[in-house]
Amino acid sequence: MNIIHASLYTESPELSEQARREYARSIEALAHSGFSSYKIDPSAAPLAKALGAPLDRIITEKPSLSQEYVAADDICEIFRLRITALPQLPFYGLMFIPKNAKGALPLCIAAHGHLGTPELMYGMHGKNGYSGIIHRLISKGFAVFAPQFLIWNYGFSPAKPHYSTTYDRLLLDEKLKKLGGGIIALEIFCLIKSIDALSSVRALDVANLSVCGMSYGAFYTMRAMALDRRIQRGYFMSCFDGGLDERFPEWRFRSGFEPMRDGEIAALCSPRPIYIEVGRYDDIFPPEGAQRETQTAYRTYKADGAKDSFNFHIWNGAHLVNPDSLGIDFLMIKGL
Repeated sequence: MNIIHASLYTESPELSEQARREYARSIEALAHSGFSSYKIDPSAAPLAKALGAPLDRIITEKPSLSQEYVAADDICEIFRLRITALPQLPFYGLMFIPKNAKGALPLCIAAHGHLGTPELMYGMHGKNGYSGIIHRLISKGFAVFAPQFLIWNYGFSPAKPHYSTTYDRLLLDEKLKKLGGGIIALEIFCLIKSIDALSSVRALDVANLSVCGMSYGAFYTMRAMALDRRIQRGYFMSCFDGGLDERFPEWRFRSGFEPMRDGEIAALCSPRPIYIEVGRYDDIFPPEGAQRETQTAYRTYKADGAKDSFNFHIWNGAHLVNPDSLGIDFLMIKGL
């Protein structure tokens, strides 16, 4: 079916507000209670130790998953998932299953950017800069899980859909860092626990797992891939100059740990294939920074005998998802 002419589901933001509200309030509670009930894992990866709790803790609880049927449109069925990353921490996202799907479907986790939501990424809440990427993934046969992070717009930008649940992300990060963690560690942990939960769904081929992310979503999914070897391929858009950006103080590691740039994070994904894409006219993360970071990552990929698995592309656009599907096609290639 031609996606351009398909009838796609839309809804009022209020219909999903409860999910955002519960998630925000749970993080606020964790910022008070902390993670002292979990022992530190001496075998945790260096990146997990630098990011902190709960990534560096021994956590034996298995995440549970429940789903709510949202709707069906011309291309897919849509479900809202609630995943208990921790017993006191529900993590939400939307699952998109292609219409008339048969057999185990390859799973792609598609992460929204700053001031976004999975609903906005799909186009449920109006115009956006995601260029129909979830639609295009579905049309290629992927089941898509789009998680919700604590970065939605509740008044920062009048040009984007407004959500009513408020939060103070930087204050929460400060509180969590004092307790040995941080908001970045917490949300990457939620992302990894989502993979645990989705691995039990028979309709999904999690052994063929890929991730993609736009802007802040690229920041998150690249770090998840660096930490979780189950992620086989990654497509990272509009953010390959992060880690030390003063506009995002929550990106800093905990005190006592040396900072890492995106090129070093990407190197941790080697030898698994990644495709990095930035816009020539991106005014938020200009391509010059990304070009510098590629040199670091490429050296590692080359040393690992996997230089062809590292791909970097500058497209003729701004801080948007490229409407061309070269990156999506890359995610479909097995055995790289």
